[in-house]
Amino acid sequence: MTASQQSDSNPSRPSPRPLLGRRPLLGLFGGVLGALALPGGGAWAAGQSKTTSGLESGSVGYFLFDPDSGRALEERAADTAFIPASVAKLPTVAAALALLGPDHRFATRLLGTGPLEGGVLRGDLILQGGGDPALATEGLLQLLGALGAAGLRRVEGRFLYDTALLPELAEIDSGQPWAAPYNTGVGALSLNYNRALLSWRRGGTPAGPDALTVADAGRLPLDSVTVRPLAAGGGFSLLPDGVDRWLMAPPSSGEAGAAWVPVARPGLAAATLFRRLAADAGIALPAPVVGSVAAGAAALAVLDSLPLAELARGLLRHSNNLSAEVIGLAASSRLEPSRPEPPATTLDRSAGLLQRWLTRQPVGAVNWNGLRLANHSGLGTGSRATPRQMAALLRAGGPALWDLLPGEEDGKALPPGVHAKSGTLAYVKGLAGLLTAASGRRLGFVLFIADPARRAAMDAALDRRVTATPAEARAWAAGAGRLQGEILERWVSTY
Repeated sequence: MTASQQSDSNPSRPSPRPLLGRRPLLGLFGGVLGALALPGGGAWAAGQSKTTSGLESGSVGYFLFDPDSGRALEERAADTAFIPASVAKLPTVAAALALLGPDHRFATRLLGTGPLEGGVLRGDLILQGGGDPALATEGLLQLLGALGAAGLRRVEGRFLYDTALLPELAEIDSGQPWAAPYNTGVGALSLNYNRALLSWRRGGTPAGPDALTVADAGRLPLDSVTVRPLAAGGGFSLLPDGVDRWLMAPPSSGEAGAAWVPVARPGLAAATLFRRLAADAGIALPAPVVGSVAAGAAALAVLDSLPLAELARGLLRHSNNLSAEVIGLAASSRLEPSRPEPPATTLDRSAGLLQRWLTRQPVGAVNWNGLRLANHSGLGTGSRATPRQMAALLRAGGPALWDLLPGEEDGKALPPGVHAKSGTLAYVKGLAGLLTAASGRRLGFVLFIADPARRAAMDAALDRRVTATPAEARAWAAGAGRLQGEILERWVSTY
């Protein structure tokens, strides 16, 4: 695959303007995947597992192969379709690295429509999102620093925020609990991984809990998200009360309490926090209004993201769903560059564009029937891939993707020599990547473990108010983890 290092989602910047450095936020929020985060561990020795408790009605599929030639060394149910969960982030990253280039950076910009005279901008100020999935409070502070250095103290016109470079969506997957913090809104202007912390102080307050945005720079009020007290005893401690409005029951003991929730309007959240930070810096801004960049607007400050390769490394390690969706949307926009509007207004269509492009790459003869990437993160149960298909997609990424694979799963180290991307949902577990066998030989592998019947029953009984994981699903996860570990152990020792 060829890699382009220019992006149609990153328009040319008027010059001159200050170019700001990019400081990464420590810790990529969103390591939880789907309805359940599964622990590591598990195996399959010649079709027999040492530990099958709870997995008797499930299925196992795998494909062990030479990563250079694609030749199969060992396979089981390799042409059976499985839910890939977050293993689906691998084709997203593979496509993005090729279409955008590993050095691509996402630019967040401040623009003005009029002259700056005597500390007053005689026009509109525009905060334009460029698709940076790791934009944090620190980045907004850097942009504000540039305004302050230019002497701006007041805006005569409007304060606009522009999210037009990518579609803005309220959630990733409609099959998740409402309060699932990993099922966030998606858009070109995202902030602090689009999560809010609803927090009760010790003893409570008359006004109820606070809605905060959290970054290395600290916890700050998030004015676009509201939370009100919920009467205790209703069976649920956290319920939605509209878009970015929540009802939260106080901790029964009177102690402090907190819960993460997704932010459904990420552009508004970023703009309202920017306005608050501006006020703290002595810059008066009117209330933000969604808008677009007018012709002739001049850049006042630009904040570049980390290079795509570094963002992708963090995405794969922490399995951040927002990062995968934003990066995937940006990559798919390269496939229809002549269109003036975003080429994909839904995650399903965007993922379909990347899927069609990926399946045309030269990875050998592969039967792609049944492959479906429903979004870019793998969140939910709409995606399907066979072990053989996922192996081909892993090969399509090549060394550019392989070098980014993490050596851990859910914060725990994988066996020595194993670097792979995991995927986890209730009754679904996957792992795909590379391993170094005892002989020193490097092998590629895809491993899926699932119980389709139990997963389907869980989906049929979905209650979006419920966030707790059933005890039987946790027991299944433990067994699947042990099974995975046994299979990896055998492969490493055998080859």
